[in-house]
Amino acid sequence: MRANGVKTLEIKNQEEEIKIELFPLNEIEIHSEPPENIDVITAPIMGIGYAFPPNRNTPFVSVGDKIKKGNVLCLIEVMKVLNEITAEHDCEIVEICFENGAIVEFGQILFKVKM
Repeated sequence: MRANGVKTLEIKNQEEEIKIELFPLNEIEIHSEPPENIDVITAPIMGIGYAFPPNRNTPFVSVGDKIKKGNVLCLIEVMKVLNEITAEHDCEIVEICFENGAIVEFGQILFKVKM
């Protein structure tokens, strides 16, 4: 729409009406920087992410947990091999950004942490 200078698109028939409006970019606030002292831990590989250890009902970590360097945060399964994802620094878990058993992509944010 923007490339062709179209600001409004309306589609009508006897039963429905759809209207799409394009807003100028300067009216939309975009925040891309995380707050200070917040870092992210990303997936180093693609696979199935597990927040829970096998045969246990408690997650490796929860929001608010203070983690030491080397602690296991989650597992990523690739071709039936479970790969441990560990903390590279002491930190506190602020947010868990994936669902247990969901596919995680390379580079996807798994955790937001406070240093």
